[in-house]
Amino acid sequence: MTVSAVPPRRLLRLCLAALLLLLGVTLLAPMLAYPFGSDHGSFATTADVLRRGGVLYRDVWEIKLPGIYYLFAGAFAIFGRSMFAVRLLDLLWTLAAAAVLVLVGSRLLSRGAALAGAFAFLLFYALNFDYWHTAQCDGFASLPLALAALLTLHAEARRSSRHAFAAGLLIGLASLLKFTLATVLALPLLALLASRGEPARPRFARALCYLAGGVLPLVVTALLLWRAGTLDDMLRIVFTWTSAYGRLRVGGAPWQVLRLLFGGSYPILKLIGALSLAGVVSLVLARRTRPLWWFLPTWALVIIVGIAAQGKYFAYHWLPLLPPVGLLAGAGLVFLLERLRRSFADTGGKLISVACLAGLVVLLLAGYWAHFSRPLRYLLGDLPRDVYLADFTASGRYFSFQADAAVAAYLQAHTQPTDTLFVWGLEPLVYFLADRPPATRFIHNALLLAFWSPPAWRDLAVSDLQRSRPKFILIVHNDYQPWANGWDADSATYLPNYPALTNLLQHDYHPLGRLEDFDLWQRQ
Repeated sequence: MTVSAVPPRRLLRLCLAALLLLLGVTLLAPMLAYPFGSDHGSFATTADVLRRGGVLYRDVWEIKLPGIYYLFAGAFAIFGRSMFAVRLLDLLWTLAAAAVLVLVGSRLLSRGAALAGAFAFLLFYALNFDYWHTAQCDGFASLPLALAALLTLHAEARRSSRHAFAAGLLIGLASLLKFTLATVLALPLLALLASRGEPARPRFARALCYLAGGVLPLVVTALLLWRAGTLDDMLRIVFTWTSAYGRLRVGGAPWQVLRLLFGGSYPILKLIGALSLAGVVSLVLARRTRPLWWFLPTWALVIIVGIAAQGKYFAYHWLPLLPPVGLLAGAGLVFLLERLRRSFADTGGKLISVACLAGLVVLLLAGYWAHFSRPLRYLLGDLPRDVYLADFTASGRYFSFQADAAVAAYLQAHTQPTDTLFVWGLEPLVYFLADRPPATRFIHNALLLAFWSPPAWRDLAVSDLQRSRPKFILIVHNDYQPWANGWDADSATYLPNYPALTNLLQHDYHPLGRLEDFDLWQRQ
């Protein structure tokens, strides 16, 4: 019996893939210690309602499309109901996106540039985004969009309608995480227009496949919601209400992409930004020999268009831009190292290249330790839990994980698992941490407090409360977030403007006092 030897080139590729996996796990592992932020509280609480048999947009009203809620519910079903479950899903999901980027980069660039680009993607995600901005809708979109890019390349190389439909389908699925990601459908259509030497009819058929795949997930979702009787509510919340929310502009403009590329806290991040621009230059210079030189810059551009359509420019909105930026940085790195090698004698060029790579490693280690020293110390038992969790307080103190956890612990100790709660504020994480069901479909008050919300929704919330009779109602102080609801004060300050809720408190509840930023009212 003979054992065939692994070809050296294949063995090298396996070793490089294993090294990338090891580096990726090392980069992302400290993020497993991240707690949830307020946004995650909305996603997790909604997933809990679904887990208990509730129906989205009927038993819980939320302002996003269904994708993120079912991802959280899936994480809880697979890994258990915990914050760790979602962080683990985020880690595996991001590693899978990096693996797909290696395949995309290998087709568009070179194997070395692809590996460097996938690592740059992981590095940018790990070091440039904190607990609040990771495990978000926009970040989870990276994997389906990277797969769509890969399938687009297959579809155009093989002139395959089947691959075209699959690429469009993945973009449609990404759109269920963030509707503005539908702009990415422009990428395969432009690739189709750029194809040469093909009759019009098969190209037209392939265009229809891209579009049909992109529309199918939205149509199926609409039909399922219609069957559940919640389509009208979804349209009113996700599109009508959110269109007014979108007019609350947060300062910025599309050129803020430069802040993303060069505004990182660590030199290694600024270097990745510079390398990505060098990658664009290298592709432009190689346009005569690379027919698809425009693919990565265009991918980045259509993402920027989608971000500009939102008009918010929150940090996590830039997450779908990381895959093309990472690959462009990989292209820029290989381009510059090759230029160095050619500019000097063979030995001198190699030494300079090795010195540059050693400098990159030093910058990487410095940024890694600066960003993750406290999570690593916490995981190693060198930092007490309460000291570590004190770090997770938003600037301006409109959110504090420790405060939510303290209130949730009190509620858990003074209620039964079937008792309901109501939080008047922007703190939906309390429901998840306390593991108690919300008393109303309004798990945070953005839909009630915003000046453009229908007054009937406030009456609907009080009707829910009168029917479910929550054991505790919590009134939140210091949750001032005008970019979320248009109100220039916190939820407690707004309360006198909501007489129906005020009357309910005065007649059916008595105050227990204040815990952290929460006034506690218990049902009489």
